[in-house]
Amino acid sequence: MQKLTRRMAYLTQHENRHYDTIVLGAGISGLAAASKLFEHPTYQQENKLLVLEARDRIGGRIGAVNVNGCRLDTGANWIHGIGTDEEPNPLMKILPHKKFKGLTRTVAFKAPEHNGSDHSQREEAGWVHIDSKGLPDATGHNNSGIIPAKTTGKLMELLWGLIGSLHDTASQTPASSAKHTSILQAITSSSTFKEAFRNLPEEYHHTFSAMPQFIENMEAAPLVAQSAETPLGEPGVSLLEFGIDDFDGAQVFLRDGYTAIVNEVAQTLLSANLIRTHTQVLQIRYDTDPIEIVTNNRTYTAKSVICTLPLGVLQHHQRLSQVAATPAPPLFHPALPEDKAEAISSLGFGTLDKIFLVYSSPWWTTEPYITLWSSGMTTRPFEPPSSHELDDQSSPGAPDTIIGFTSSLAGLSLHPSGSTTPAPRVLTLLNLHALTGYPVLSAFLSCANARQIEPLSDTQASATIHHALTIWLGSTVPPPPEPDAVHVTRWAQDEFVRGSYSHMVTGKSEVRHREAFWEPLGTGGEGEGGKLRFAGEHTSRNHFATVHGALLSGWREAGAILGEGV
Repeated sequence: MQKLTRRMAYLTQHENRHYDTIVLGAGISGLAAASKLFEHPTYQQENKLLVLEARDRIGGRIGAVNVNGCRLDTGANWIHGIGTDEEPNPLMKILPHKKFKGLTRTVAFKAPEHNGSDHSQREEAGWVHIDSKGLPDATGHNNSGIIPAKTTGKLMELLWGLIGSLHDTASQTPASSAKHTSILQAITSSSTFKEAFRNLPEEYHHTFSAMPQFIENMEAAPLVAQSAETPLGEPGVSLLEFGIDDFDGAQVFLRDGYTAIVNEVAQTLLSANLIRTHTQVLQIRYDTDPIEIVTNNRTYTAKSVICTLPLGVLQHHQRLSQVAATPAPPLFHPALPEDKAEAISSLGFGTLDKIFLVYSSPWWTTEPYITLWSSGMTTRPFEPPSSHELDDQSSPGAPDTIIGFTSSLAGLSLHPSGSTTPAPRVLTLLNLHALTGYPVLSAFLSCANARQIEPLSDTQASATIHHALTIWLGSTVPPPPEPDAVHVTRWAQDEFVRGSYSHMVTGKSEVRHREAFWEPLGTGGEGEGGKLRFAGEHTSRNHFATVHGALLSGWREAGAILGEGV
């Protein structure tokens, strides 16, 4: 080990400092760019290519941890649209025998009613008391609030129909109008939304009016300013969020995780020792030729640089540059031109966190819970299973998705009149035993709720979920056991990303802000060096907030360098 350490220290000390192209960031966009460049014989020569990564691992927002023998995918899980035979999602060609699954079995619990009590006021502030045992408090239910299967099916059909109508509305609305139309406005003015209440029994109106909160988890973006990550008064996500031409096909969960795909993309780079971890970029001096990259280890130079730093990091440094007393040097020197600075400040960047409850065994797949699930479980049809999907008997009789509400977190209800009121927060739990085989339940929290949870300890965060689950199940079945272990992601606190993924902000974001990153910067002329380029999901016009969007953006910039025009 000492010999290896000395060898690494020697290589670091005597490493070449100039390369034709340096890629900043070893997330999927950076790895995609570098691996595509490395396919070209020129870049297989010595001192032509290097990837710099601040973390101690590759993958960026794709990562996994092992807890009690369970693999927990802390970041990306989904392929958002597998595509068609004519236009397949490029992720489907990487490790083509990977296993994936759509979510097909859902149970849901009724949303508790507001009564205008002090409890409601505490909800509006964001929190209510959770006792140490996670038992229902005075406002909790003693009996299970599980919704009958037929009604759950109707609720989910209406919810997905509403989301589909947003895509239709966005495609029919001029971009200039969609920019100034919030998703909240689009929902409440939608005939699909209003008609839903006419098709539901009145006792489920309150539940359905709180279900559009689900969109906040999908987009990691707030519906209204009160739940925004930015200061109160910032608008929520706009209709432009849905005005995209993404891949068709099912939304599927990768059962073996995304890290295998990351390793496949990075394989040639790792074999050639072209990735430097623990190397944080401090400044990019793009007014020189070659470009200078100052890191915590040394200064590198390159003819071309591809910056794949996340939008959250770019926004953080832009805010710092506007503070006169900031001691750290600016990330970019000189300051970025107006079009890119405007793009960075105009796009939104939200947070989606996960709370993993790890158990010794999947208690929810046993009696009497199976009987409880059977009274409310509905199935959602997907395309016929492919050879890549596993038998669902990994979690027989149990749902893969559990939807309920908690008064421990602030939420909102949307009403046919167009008004909004405080409401319990919708919670979605994934049964990872059905998806990965591990005895784990995974809860999702986004936007302000995620930022409220992140400062808490893992135990405190898990108590919120355990408390909700206990109330949902009621007294007709034994209370759920405490988890054996807990893991909480904290993407907003992660200095190397500062959130999860980008979105379109009402009244601010435009498609041109994403396209602004396509124009390189630098002193080099046409075909010459000194060019700074940008990649990442936030630079994708139609595929932002997705892994395939990041992948394609990396290929785009590598192709531009190689002159392939892709």
